[in-house]
Amino acid sequence: MMEQQHLPGISERNQLYCGDCLSVLDIIPDAPIDLIYIDPPFYSQRVYEMIWGEDAAERFAFEDRWAGGINHYVNYHITRIKKMHAKLKDTGSFYIHLDWHISHYMKVELDKLFGYNNFQNEVVWRRHSGAHSDPKRFGIITDTLLFYSKGESKTFHPQYTPYTQEYIDYKYKSVEPGTRRRYWLNTATAAGPGKPKCFKGKLLTPPRGTHWRFSQENIDKLIKEGRIVFSNSGMPYVKYYLDELPGRPVQNLWDDIPMTKSGQERLGYPTQKPLALLERIINSSSNPGDLVMDAYCGCGTTLAAAQKLGRRWIGIDISQSAIRVVERRLRKLGAVSYEVHGLVKSLKDLKALNPFEFQNWAINTVYGQHSPRKVADMGIDGFTFMEHHPIQVKQTDHVGRPVIDAFAGVLQREKEKRGMVIAFGFTSGAIDEVARLEREDKIKIELVKCADLVAGTVPFKIMI
Repeated sequence: MMEQQHLPGISERNQLYCGDCLSVLDIIPDAPIDLIYIDPPFYSQRVYEMIWGEDAAERFAFEDRWAGGINHYVNYHITRIKKMHAKLKDTGSFYIHLDWHISHYMKVELDKLFGYNNFQNEVVWRRHSGAHSDPKRFGIITDTLLFYSKGESKTFHPQYTPYTQEYIDYKYKSVEPGTRRRYWLNTATAAGPGKPKCFKGKLLTPPRGTHWRFSQENIDKLIKEGRIVFSNSGMPYVKYYLDELPGRPVQNLWDDIPMTKSGQERLGYPTQKPLALLERIINSSSNPGDLVMDAYCGCGTTLAAAQKLGRRWIGIDISQSAIRVVERRLRKLGAVSYEVHGLVKSLKDLKALNPFEFQNWAINTVYGQHSPRKVADMGIDGFTFMEHHPIQVKQTDHVGRPVIDAFAGVLQREKEKRGMVIAFGFTSGAIDEVARLEREDKIKIELVKCADLVAGTVPFKIMI
């Protein structure tokens, strides 16, 4: 695995790190980062089928199950978030994406770390657009994002959504002759008593308990621009044109961004978030050229949004395959100025891994799902992603016919007709036996060499 002392420090180039953020964060200097977003594995107390997995070093790999309970989950992440906090600028912002199981527990600890007064918002994101049926309780269709600033001063840009046609038809009923511009008339007063002001040479007293919202200078300017309209009673109103307004301000309920579905954006990552969600966060809490970090970057949606919006970025993930997928994704977006650290790059690197790490690497690299059984796995180390066919991993150079015969027995026991064996090499006897099994027993076993995985030359259709 990657050792801390081999990691170069941060530079002006974008950075991808493969490793646990607990150690990677140590080589990032304090306070260079403008915005941090993280989407840690949810606390759901169930096996969580992920393509790339979790933290191999602490044996939580591939399970969203926290044996130590809620306190263990919270402490695990808060230990890492404390280091992230140190990396934020004083004007920086932090967002964490959570589900209903844990958000309130995490908020208590985050309030202690960031300061209660630096808690900015609980954003509720409606991730399901349709009804979610649950016979025992109300359907759960939302996630929570907790938004903190590091200090009193922060970067924040209000975001807007387009007005609906229904709202336009209701609010902007008036159409200006000639220009055909839609507008609505708003009162020129606000609550609280105030003094009379001059409108077209006439001194007008505001209604009892109100005051004129504009200075005399601005009143004169609005009249000159033709924006003051007087009612039959002589009450002034102000024209607001539809084409001059940015839209409806985004509030803390986000119900306009659907969950990522199949299509060009979808990469197969089970918890992938939509690009539009991260674009909103990045546009809200950073400026072009700012530095954005995601310490659980997964398939790289945060980094893709940052790249698209002209921000610099740092991505960290424990999974070798996740980093490779992120790299491919960013290259498609035109990213060229970046550095990648901690990846296995050669067969020598692979052979230096311990058996557990090697198995994790192999399953991850073919986008596999790990077997939930860590001992007595009955010859199955994992499963292919799409079809759930068994995978067996062997950290040896010469896998022979006996291994293939034994694996064929596993497939027959599981009533499977397809499987995969990953190893450094295979004997001619193993290759001949695979051909015989396919010819005579209709059992198809893919033999995948580690050298091909390192080089990225294994066809994707074999993996899934």
